[in-house]
Amino acid sequence: MNLGAIIGLVMGLGILLTAAFIGSAETGGMKSLWDAISLAIVLGGAIAATCIAYPLKDVIAALSGFPKVFKNQGFTMKDVVQDYVNLAEAARKGELAKALDETPEHMPFRLSSIKDGIRMISDGLPKDDIRTIIENKEQYRALRDIKAANALAKMGEYAPSFGMIGTLFGLIFMLAGMSMPPTPGVDPIVSLISNMAIALITTLYGALFAFFFFLPFSDHLKYINDDKKVESALHLEAAML
Repeated sequence: MNLGAIIGLVMGLGILLTAAFIGSAETGGMKSLWDAISLAIVLGGAIAATCIAYPLKDVIAALSGFPKVFKNQGFTMKDVVQDYVNLAEAARKGELAKALDETPEHMPFRLSSIKDGIRMISDGLPKDDIRTIIENKEQYRALRDIKAANALAKMGEYAPSFGMIGTLFGLIFMLAGMSMPPTPGVDPIVSLISNMAIALITTLYGALFAFFFFLPFSDHLKYINDDKKVESALHLEAAML
């Protein structure tokens, strides 16, 4: 597990919830921060707008990328190098093809990128062809992953805007309600302030989802993509050697 991401998420939620709990202690409790309609406007609106801006497959890839932030790869670059060293020994003995079915010493599984390289070398593909195939695969992988990260970042851009739209809805309905006769037994000033608070919740939701979920998670996916580029360069040079 990615301990840093888990600590950041727990710490952030803890700070926000503590501040909300303390602030709401004298105003009716935490329930004043919950509004399902506001949540639907922000999340639904941000995802819908992103579906217009990006192909659906990129939006789905972006949303499915959330769990990646909390996962470790299960290996280090040192493990990859050591696996290639062992594979070089197998190649000198003429046993490279047999290594496809083996589990590496330093990793719980052999990476598919390593297997693909071994398979191409064992099949006798020319060196230049192997280089071209590996480079093209990495180019398409990086492009696919960066599109997903960008789609998630776009949700982060749209979320505050839909929060403002929800707030404007609330203000319009609130002002329209002021022209109606007050309900018997209900203080119109209290009702006005209550409706104003509900109108502002969408702005809160928009900022919260943008700056605590969508944008940070997008940045982490971009970080993973950069790490993968380094890993891919290692696969390429190791295969060539």
